Amino acid sequence: MQVSFQTVSKWENGVNYPDITYIPKLADIFGVSSDIILGLKPLDKADVVKYDETAYWNEHRDMIKLWKNLYWNDDYLGFFIKDVMKFDAPVEMIDFGCGYGYLGMKFMPLLPEGSTYTGIELDKEQLKEADEYFAKNGYSYRLLNENIYDHKPEPKYDLVAALFLMSYMPRKEELLSKMKACLKPGGRILLMDVNEEVEQAGFYSGLEKKENALKRPDLSSMFEYDMNKEGKDYRMGTKLPYLLKKAGFKNISARISDQVVVYEPADENKKRLNEIFKYINEHDCAYQGGVQYYLNHGLNLQKAEEVSEYYKQSVEYLNEEDPIAVKTSGIYFVYATL
Repeated sequence: MQVSFQTVSKWENGVNYPDITYIPKLADIFGVSSDIILGLKPLDKADVVKYDETAYWNEHRDMIKLWKNLYWNDDYLGFFIKDVMKFDAPVEMIDFGCGYGYLGMKFMPLLPEGSTYTGIELDKEQLKEADEYFAKNGYSYRLLNENIYDHKPEPKYDLVAALFLMSYMPRKEELLSKMKACLKPGGRILLMDVNEEVEQAGFYSGLEKKENALKRPDLSSMFEYDMNKEGKDYRMGTKLPYLLKKAGFKNISARISDQVVVYEPADENKKRLNEIFKYINEHDCAYQGGVQYYLNHGLNLQKAEEVSEYYKQSVEYLNEEDPIAVKTSGIYFVYATL
């Protein structure tokens, strides 16, 4: 570029700025557009995630299992099934996108004796894990290895359920139509999904009180970018009542998870939860990916650097002598009748 280090030093110290005529040459050298050089457009290095295929879920399976510890408190789930849903007779339940049968593992011990569980899942390895669990515990169950879009509904179920399905899957109206066709008269649907804006607003840590610490960044623009590029709807939990109304369901109600994690390593009574919370933050793909991750998710260079630095400071704070952090679950429980 034939630029002296003294000139670059002046740019770095804000004495003056590069000539705009350098931009096309820089873009040519790096094989990118001028918009990328200016930080107006992300580097297009990340492949689009296909959430309706098994590869993404297999890659993140262990982390997803850990995340489930932060979804809700088990006593709340018991209250919800027994006192809110009020099942007083054996229930035939079908779980769309069941994975390794997590919902069945949680629901079956709480449902009336004689209840049955059916799970639909494309991934054979996850179904194998589910099969081992249900067989060992003596539950009446059936596992279907098929794509949820290909399922041929039978109107025989009392409960259709899905966890974190609608926010990731395309063709949502088609899925709701299949779920509806699975229910017997008077049957109920229960969908559980997240609103990431609620989770973002429900986070606070002592880091914010430290001198010169960065404030928690607003990631709404990144959520919007991911939704437009990959189809993941970050506000699905809040949208579910509308979608159920549109699909013809009645008596639509909604609640939200009671889980609020208070990360406080000094409290030995919460040792396991503290360890999970810390591990998840340290191994989150966004934190591990750094600036490049945020560039690939729609942020400009300045914003990507700010967000990456914030999460770096956050992880460092969690390892301090006496930290405290609060994370609120943004999971909606939306239920309705046929």
